[in-house]
Amino acid sequence: MTDEARAMLRVAGVLAVVVATVVGSGLYEIFKVRDHMVPIDVADVEGTWIAEDHGDARLVVRGDGTAELTREAQAEACGWPPGRDTRAIRATWTFGDVDEPRLIHLELKYPDPDTAYPCYFDLDIDPNGQAGILGDGSYTAYVRSDTAN
Repeated sequence: MTDEARAMLRVAGVLAVVVATVVGSGLYEIFKVRDHMVPIDVADVEGTWIAEDHGDARLVVRGDGTAELTREAQAEACGWPPGRDTRAIRATWTFGDVDEPRLIHLELKYPDPDTAYPCYFDLDIDPNGQAGILGDGSYTAYVRSDTAN
């Protein structure tokens, strides 16, 4: 084999490696699981969540499917005006479905459901550990607290 043929073979080899790398990285981007599509589990949601704007709005999520909201968190999540006569109230939660793998759905539980205004909202858990309550047309950013439940 001549020197010229060897040089052409090396160039073809380098080009083949470059093409394989580009195609491989493109396929990886197509098929990789995005962070926002990685399902959450109980450890991702359990704990005390505090509103970033003010610490009075708190949500305590328990691993048994129950939760508790302060008055402020309840008012924000349900879209009620400030000052409404509310109290800390219990809620139940369930995981989102395949299309919403990073959400939990919450439903407030009232002592007398016939006379209470129903309230449902979602807690969206970001891969970075922050969360947001998607309520009645509003969004409130929450962070996990290091304090005990």
